[in-house]
Amino acid sequence: MAYKVNFLLVFITNLAYFVVQLIFLQVIFSQVNSLAGWTKYEMFFYMGTFNIIDALWAFGPYFNLVGIPGLIRSGMLDYYITKPVNSQFMLSLRNVEIGSLVSVLGGVSIIGYALVKGNMVLTVGSTILYVITIFHALLVEYAVYFMLTCLSFWIIKADFVEKVHGILCYMSTRPVDIYKGATRFILCYILPYGLIITIASKSAIKVIDPLEYFVFLLLSWCFFGASILLWKLSIKRYTSASS
Repeated sequence: MAYKVNFLLVFITNLAYFVVQLIFLQVIFSQVNSLAGWTKYEMFFYMGTFNIIDALWAFGPYFNLVGIPGLIRSGMLDYYITKPVNSQFMLSLRNVEIGSLVSVLGGVSIIGYALVKGNMVLTVGSTILYVITIFHALLVEYAVYFMLTCLSFWIIKADFVEKVHGILCYMSTRPVDIYKGATRFILCYILPYGLIITIASKSAIKVIDPLEYFVFLLLSWCFFGASILLWKLSIKRYTSASS
């Protein structure tokens, strides 16, 4: 019963959020023809992509990573780091949130609507590129959030992590092209949430600079590698603190 209620709450919450976003886009594009070079239906495609990535993020790592600070404070982390498996992998994907997959279908529906209404066509090549980019987008989001979570080894209460994540997610509901100066630099190279949805959408429906795409792929693996190194460093600190 509890599982069904949780499933329903996740579905209703995600549905309400994206309905509001789509209404907002309708209002914006009733006044302008494009937003930083993105047309109305390209933006709909963008929001559908955001929905898919957000749902896959919630399905896998998100709820697992949220619980790590509690495991550290309670000492229950010992259970995971003493297992003969990769502790980072086990902690990140020990549970899944099946209800979040419903939102993937919602994202696909929005994308389908955008493609039809915007007279856009996905080729086999662009579809493959799109799928590859979504994987790397999730890799970036995971790595950044995981590294922020690792601050719990140094800070007793790291509640700000979720607040930072929320702000970054909100800012990434718009293409990074609309931002300028320091804000754009941070969203592209320091905390690159703004880059992930933009590159994923561009790879499918817009012309993307090969260098820009290569830099994005390189960044995703650099951030992932950094998360592994920080985890190993954090575990050493945790071990010395409990010994």
